[in-house]
Amino acid sequence: MKKLWLVIISTFLISALHAAEFRNDMLYVDIEIVPNAHTIELSSTGTLILSEEESPFQLEFSNTSLSIQIPDGIEIVPFWRVGVKKFTSQKDADSFVLTFPECFSKEITALSFDGKHLTIQNEFAVYLNNTFSSYEEAKLNTEINSWIEEDYEYSYYDFLIYDIEQQKDYYLHAPIRIESSAPITVENVPRSNFWNPTEFVTREYESDLRVMINQIGKINLIVQSEFENYVAGVIPNEIGTDSPMEAMKAQAIAARSEALFKVLNGTHKDDGFDLCASVHCQVFSGITDINAVTESAVENTRGIVGVYKGKIINAVYSTSCGGKTETSSNAWSGKEVPYLTSIYDGKGSNS
Repeated sequence: MKKLWLVIISTFLISALHAAEFRNDMLYVDIEIVPNAHTIELSSTGTLILSEEESPFQLEFSNTSLSIQIPDGIEIVPFWRVGVKKFTSQKDADSFVLTFPECFSKEITALSFDGKHLTIQNEFAVYLNNTFSSYEEAKLNTEINSWIEEDYEYSYYDFLIYDIEQQKDYYLHAPIRIESSAPITVENVPRSNFWNPTEFVTREYESDLRVMINQIGKINLIVQSEFENYVAGVIPNEIGTDSPMEAMKAQAIAARSEALFKVLNGTHKDDGFDLCASVHCQVFSGITDINAVTESAVENTRGIVGVYKGKIINAVYSTSCGGKTETSSNAWSGKEVPYLTSIYDGKGSNS
């Protein structure tokens, strides 16, 4: 029998991730809540502060509704970069660059789990200065231990910020941060499916949003949430708010485990966020549907995750299995996952 353990994780502050980060020993994650939009409509009863990420310039609004629009015809230019070597110290990376001036170094960080603790590991990666217009061209410049990363750039575009109440236009350079003294309401959020959305809803989020231009020249709206609050925002969408408490606690553990598995394995590492709020990761509705029951389920399981052989499990789940679950290799092909084998879940089972 495969042994699956539940462990309580703890966090240690080492440094910040590009997206996820620790604040006061609490993990915060960036979640994509609206993908590929031309316009974002939001409002708050508090004070809204919109800031350019690349300058100190900011705008302040009070108790209003805003429309954030992106210009048509943004030119997105993809490029590929070749990584040469990784070091555990900046001194070694800098020494390498001095020897090979055709390279540069930058610090990269990643969330890590040692079987008990979540930490952030720092590395210093060395890249070729030159970039390439195609993967094939980049591959011609690689060696045995090299790797290739895709990135993109765009012209310096402004977002149009329209104050709906005052009927005034403003402009801010992309990307921008949005902070508020009260929760932020966002209109026209895809309910659950980001690839082919058919239903859009209004949702409420915590007060830290980011508006960025994505790889296809559209807007991605991202919210930064404390991780346990994220779990609380998942439960109502995946099991509801009227299920038995023990079932909701089990759902909290599964949701926490699956989310951390995705962050640890960099599911969205090249997208500028950690998780998406759709069925691809887990459906997340911000603080819209959180109540005392969901908060209790999260608080009573705080920090508990499923672990197999010292690693947090990919705790995938479904609404219904028809009485018997499917083996992972049959569902998604690839190598079989020992803890995702078929089991009977019908009448008289102990599962």
